[in-house]
Amino acid sequence: MKTIKWSRKQEKIIRTYMDTYKILLEEDDLSPNNEIINRVLTELVSMISKPLDQHMAEEILNHDEIGSIRGTMLDKLTIAETLMEDHYARLFVGKVNSLDDFRSFIYWDNYKELIKTEINELKKVKNDIQSFAFVGTGPLPLSPLLLQRELGAKMTCLDIDEQAHSLGWRIIQELDNEGKSEYILNDGALHDYTEFDLVWIASLVPNKEEILERIFQTNPGATVAIRSVDGIHKLLYEPVDATKFSKVACQEVGRTIADSFIINSTIYYTFK
Repeated sequence: MKTIKWSRKQEKIIRTYMDTYKILLEEDDLSPNNEIINRVLTELVSMISKPLDQHMAEEILNHDEIGSIRGTMLDKLTIAETLMEDHYARLFVGKVNSLDDFRSFIYWDNYKELIKTEINELKKVKNDIQSFAFVGTGPLPLSPLLLQRELGAKMTCLDIDEQAHSLGWRIIQELDNEGKSEYILNDGALHDYTEFDLVWIASLVPNKEEILERIFQTNPGATVAIRSVDGIHKLLYEPVDATKFSKVACQEVGRTIADSFIINSTIYYTFK
């Protein structure tokens, strides 16, 4: 077996990831109310967001100890992100009159940049979108709201979690002056997508394959956008595995690329 000579940058990422993992296991409260969690996750995301050669990233991802903890780490990071969104949703609900009222949200600029990048790529794939669905909206519906502002389309949000739906629906109602928005409590794999030109699937949605099959069954003419990750960002999220989409004949028609400011890459699919 080849011995890898780790660079200082690689060693720092590995050490920080493993140290953060230990803290996430030890701490009972993974929400923003816990200053320790705020500190270590901000540091981790900042470090992983710095540019890194693809070959060096692959070496880190193939590191034995990283491989052994990554699954559990992703579960913990999902919990932390869900609690973070819930925390901010509770701060904002009842207090927003426009999208710009979200500017105090810690990742506001990142969200805006992500949506701008996604819209630029989307325009190459599909124009004139009248209505879209966003699956896995969560309690803080920033992505679909920003998309709606850019597209000027009718928006339907979906989430399977009652608490997320309750908070998100209240926020959307506060901002929906023209009655162009819905927030439905439903599993994305059970919904009827007939009316939508575009369906967006959030990165933390676990049953992407089933949702894709359902979109194909109910509206094979739809374009689908799925948030994923590439390279070193796989330390933070599970990437989309297109090999699992074997029950539907879909083709990749576009893709955004992450950078030091945007963690997610977004893949666009149409059905054959």
